[in-house]
Amino acid sequence: KRRLEQDPAYKVVVCDMEDYLPMTDEVDVVDFLLAAAGALSEALAAPELLGKDPVNNYWARFTGWLKSQRIEVTELGIEAKAKAGAADEGLGAEAGLGVKLNLKDDPEFRRRVRERMKLHVGAFRLEVHSFVQECLKKLRDRHGKDTQLVVIYDSIEHLRGTTTNAEQVTASVERLFRGHVEALRFPFVHTVFTVPPWLRLRYAGVGTDRFDNYCQIPCVKVRPRPGQASSDNAQAGLDALWTVANKRGDMTWLLGERSAFDELAQASGGYLRDLFRMLSFLVNEAARVDVPLSAERRALAISDLRGALLGFTNQEAAWLQRIDETGSFDVDMPAQQLELARFLDSHVLLAYRNGEDWYGVHPVIREDVRRRAAAWEQAQAGREP
Repeated sequence: KRRLEQDPAYKVVVCDMEDYLPMTDEVDVVDFLLAAAGALSEALAAPELLGKDPVNNYWARFTGWLKSQRIEVTELGIEAKAKAGAADEGLGAEAGLGVKLNLKDDPEFRRRVRERMKLHVGAFRLEVHSFVQECLKKLRDRHGKDTQLVVIYDSIEHLRGTTTNAEQVTASVERLFRGHVEALRFPFVHTVFTVPPWLRLRYAGVGTDRFDNYCQIPCVKVRPRPGQASSDNAQAGLDALWTVANKRGDMTWLLGERSAFDELAQASGGYLRDLFRMLSFLVNEAARVDVPLSAERRALAISDLRGALLGFTNQEAAWLQRIDETGSFDVDMPAQQLELARFLDSHVLLAYRNGEDWYGVHPVIREDVRRRAAAWEQAQAGREP
């Protein structure tokens, strides 16, 4: 984003889809397009882009579009309070706000929208595409004819189910990105979707089938790949994390020696969120004890992270051990695809790239995986006749 914005021709917006859709429920193309259009309209309301022009409020516009399709807004559970002068004969900002809130929080509302829109999906796709094109035109009218719009739809990778609906949520994400590609391609707009890493792996072709490119964001390299020479060091990655962390706070004040920071960085596996989880833990500790923090305090932070990643069985540990040894996935049964999705989402497995993509068990649980895999193998050997 920062690199693109160095060119004034590019206008880049980030839409956090977690603000508009529930992350633990199935997603439908209608839900997603509505959230995508509404999120874009809010992002473009920034003063340096289009400003707060009511005409650009997609939530209110959607209520007007429903009326044009002879769909009563009241059937969706939205209170119809028409306001004089509402754009496109819509029901005004109040009803539009109701659409936004209900879309995220009310499963019955989402069910009603899907039911009433069954025969209008194609028309709704055209409506959303038309809205996006109008936004691009307004940007070019205001910022110049060479203006390019880049939209990053973030947090889609957080879509995951609970213990009761994980399979259904996974299937719905796959349907969205495999079955509705054209609906997600906004003409003349550069669009980036942050999708779950398992989507590319679940079936051949995902990530390249009619999308322009698939780019996996690997963890920062903080260790050599298992089986490679130790000379394949990761100092550049450790240095990069040190630089990033020091922009957030004084690591020398908090930890003392650089080696103390490197210990945490290596424990994180190069996954930034886990690194900052441990650093946040230690900042809280620093409010109670002297700094720089001791090795015992660092061990507590690492143990806290480790405890969050131990939700797997001994049988699963044996599978994780094989993945860690080979760096690749060997899925024996369809059910393992769901387990793979869970391990990637929870970062029990981390993705890396050293010439090619490879995967490894999170370093803070590697010894636990080895121990429990051995226990599983021993138990299986004891059952053999």
